[in-house]
Amino acid sequence: MIFSKFFNKSSNLDKELDRNLLFAPNYLIREQKVNNNTQYIFGGHSIITIEQTQGKNVGLFFNRTRTSKSNKLNLNPKNELHLGFQTIAEVNYLILGTRQHLSHVKPGDLLEICFNDDSKINLTLESTDEKATVNKGYACNVRAKINAKELKHFQKKMMNTYKLRLNASGETVDGSFDKEFCQKFREVAQSYVFCLENYY
Repeated sequence: MIFSKFFNKSSNLDKELDRNLLFAPNYLIREQKVNNNTQYIFGGHSIITIEQTQGKNVGLFFNRTRTSKSNKLNLNPKNELHLGFQTIAEVNYLILGTRQHLSHVKPGDLLEICFNDDSKINLTLESTDEKATVNKGYACNVRAKINAKELKHFQKKMMNTYKLRLNASGETVDGSFDKEFCQKFREVAQSYVFCLENYY
């Protein structure tokens, strides 16, 4: 990103991401080894880890993003879905997970995301890989495969509304995303694509 060259790397720039003022999503503050894996800390408040086994990259995932407190689709107060990205063996996923309460969303349900330019992405949800959930240490109840073009769409466009079609009940849940969250989530996608293209 063009803003990156105006900043110098410093250990004082990042204090556990709480006071970091650099919001350029593609500005790499630092990288560090964690066991056999490599973590990349970006200015957009994203920590991305590349999981490695015997020198091979086997997975790319977020440890934390600056949307961690706002990236929720509220079905009801006790059922919140968190959005994120994950790449396993070169297959990209949009992941949806809950921290405490299981949601009504199940594999086979349909998710439609509409963007500000009225373009849409339609996804079929599938169950997550159990090993991936255990290894990453976070809840990931369902996920949906996304191709490179769809991932780029999240990078370039801002989300607007969503529609969930729940097969079990026949219910359709409509809602909109908070504007601030949309801006931050686009930056998350920018950091993710940048790391995917340059390091993975």
